[in-house]
Amino acid sequence: MYDAITVAVDEIWLKSERVKNKLIKLLAKDIKNRIKSEKIKIGRGRIFIFDYKNEWINILTKTFGIRKIYVCKFCKSEIEEIKKLALSFLKDFKGTFKVEVNRVDKKFPLNSLEIAKVIGSYILENNPELKVNVKKPDKKIYIEIHKNFTLLSDKELDGPGGLPLGAEGKGLVLFSAGIDSPVAAYLIGKRGLNLDFLFVNIAGKSYLNFVYRVFNKIKEYFPYSKLFVYELDIEKLMQVRKGYKQIMFKVILYKIAEQFAKFKNYDIIVTGESLAQVSSQTLESIKVLDEFISIPILRPLIGFNKEEIINLSKKIGTFEIKAPEICQLEKHPTTKPKKEIILEELNKINIDFEAEAKNIKEIGEKDLESISEFLFSLPKKDELSIVFVDEIEKIKMEKSKKYLFICKTGALAKYFAEKFRKEGFEAYYLDEKTAKRLGYI
Repeated sequence: MYDAITVAVDEIWLKSERVKNKLIKLLAKDIKNRIKSEKIKIGRGRIFIFDYKNEWINILTKTFGIRKIYVCKFCKSEIEEIKKLALSFLKDFKGTFKVEVNRVDKKFPLNSLEIAKVIGSYILENNPELKVNVKKPDKKIYIEIHKNFTLLSDKELDGPGGLPLGAEGKGLVLFSAGIDSPVAAYLIGKRGLNLDFLFVNIAGKSYLNFVYRVFNKIKEYFPYSKLFVYELDIEKLMQVRKGYKQIMFKVILYKIAEQFAKFKNYDIIVTGESLAQVSSQTLESIKVLDEFISIPILRPLIGFNKEEIINLSKKIGTFEIKAPEICQLEKHPTTKPKKEIILEELNKINIDFEAEAKNIKEIGEKDLESISEFLFSLPKKDELSIVFVDEIEKIKMEKSKKYLFICKTGALAKYFAEKFRKEGFEAYYLDEKTAKRLGYI
């Protein structure tokens, strides 16, 4: 039925004429690249696509810079043509309607209100069962009249708004694929920042399946983005003194991202931090973290509470597929870290961040491993001593026993199982979900 799409721009319209022209061209280029159509024309505050494919609509609802999307049919700017086309939108329709007109061509012989009355009267004459309701109609016919063509629509959708991608440079997101970082990316993307994503992995290669799934979803908003992964040996974090493992993990994230951003010429680093949400996001922690990095950091979620973040996560479609939380590195992390202690621990773990950043690789679907249900050939439950990693300090290990280590994602459980196997213990590991499914807990 439809043969055209009209895109109304968002805050681009508020800019100066020079900036406005630059940004609308940038948006038109982005749309062209996304939908692969050559039939695109720029108007005043509008972008017209004189072609139509149903799948384009979903793409446009995820294109920053777009305020409204009108699914249209077009005709000549002649009143008789417009009347007939408007009536066709209401064929077999029962209920109330409203005609709304935007007369862009001010030389058209009737004004907007007069056109609406003429069209509305014609529709009622040809379909007397219909009624007009200007406040809450069941269907609205939107008409936009230009000099050489007129567009009519009965389907209006919201775009994400904001500025087009690339309007404000290029950023690097510290990406966990949980609830927060995809939302942070979405919000800062609306401000015109083109983004790539960096995941620092301590949970093993199979965990990348979860990360890539969320990345693929948020990529609907950022079709040109890349996912990079840095594999961090969790043994480094186990060397860190008690209370500082969590904040040191965050310092390592920052330092790796900083060097990678310099190496790849990113303008900014973006994180999903929200003030006081966890131990490494207290004001004291954030102040200390900022002292370890020279590149600017943007925190779009800094004033959001968890419920607000979850609602946005559901809106953009990443909540239901979020990656499971990586196991907590320790039970009682410090909320008031000291810079001098962090420096001591950094010297202890001795990571050459510049060299490490140069070895970071982009990953794609071909780099993923299948998630195995069984990480080892496990003995029966009654042959094993079950150990939850957050209780490991209470356990006195005996070489006559067999141990099954368990944590939420299996990341820390794997670390301890491998550590104790090297020491001659018979040790295995599982994540909580699999352990429950197999009846071990």
